Amino acid sequence: MGMNAYFYPSTAIGYFMKKYLLSLGLVLLLFACKDKTKTLQAGEIETAADFVAFYPEVNLPYMIADTMLLRKPNDSMAIGLNVVSKFIPDSVWRKDFGKNAMPKIYALGRTAEKEKESYLFTQVASGGKRVVYLACFSHDNKFLKAMPLVRTGFDHYTSAYGLLDSKFQITTYHETKKAGADAVFKRNIYFYDRNGDNFTLIVTEPNEEIIQDVVNPIDTMRANHKFSGDYVENDRNFVSIRDGKNASEIVFFVHFEKNGGKCIGELKGAARFISPTVAQFVKSDNPCSLEFVFAGNKVTMREKGGCGSYRDIQCFFNGSYWKKKTAKGKKK
Repeated sequence: MGMNAYFYPSTAIGYFMKKYLLSLGLVLLLFACKDKTKTLQAGEIETAADFVAFYPEVNLPYMIADTMLLRKPNDSMAIGLNVVSKFIPDSVWRKDFGKNAMPKIYALGRTAEKEKESYLFTQVASGGKRVVYLACFSHDNKFLKAMPLVRTGFDHYTSAYGLLDSKFQITTYHETKKAGADAVFKRNIYFYDRNGDNFTLIVTEPNEEIIQDVVNPIDTMRANHKFSGDYVENDRNFVSIRDGKNASEIVFFVHFEKNGGKCIGELKGAARFISPTVAQFVKSDNPCSLEFVFAGNKVTMREKGGCGSYRDIQCFFNGSYWKKKTAKGKKK
């Protein structure tokens, strides 16, 4: 008994010390886990990965109706314009709001195609105008492309919505009801073409004739090369050429509409000069190949390999276009 009495205090101290250390460890682990799951704040965004992660995850299909844009936005999801501009070019929204606008911007949601692109839904608002843009980012969080998904405050539509479905197909829809007439609508379905780095129109279902502006994605790029410029037939049939990475390369964007608009083609890419006046575009993972022959103020485009992924089947990337004159000092 004496021996037990002698050792009891030491045993008790050891027991309580172990219990204390275990409790302390659990508390520290709790704080560590809490810190790991801490919600990122807009003011803490520093990298592109932070920017993408700030957007809350959403499930597909994800639809945004124009009526949703009239609700008060969630202020906790507001992002400063100076922050957004680091990761999404201002040119995306300036076409709708103007170069002097200072709109408010909100992160609505994000989703991702496994091991591929992420899709970010962003609301931009200024006065009575509101637009939700769908921006596409690469797997390593680099901005690729953006397009308007739904807007309000611009047109007199009865209803409109934008949708990204589980197949990552993008739908834009708007409807108008006129007095004494049936409702007329326009539905377009796109997908992001990673080979062409563009949103490609795959289905259109209009029961109204709506002519929309063609957006030139390279319009604001530098145009100092001697062949840079816009070679135009009209505002819906043109070849736009801009400076490449060096003098032996050009960036191009082609849009054409033939057969009364029933056959449409569109392609953006980079072409390399194989002679002083001939540039060639070749895709390594696609049979598509184009040739651009420059002569004076004219460019002649020829489809050398099958580019059916970028046009309707009844027409081809062929034709001659004349360079549009620009005012002096307009070079970018």
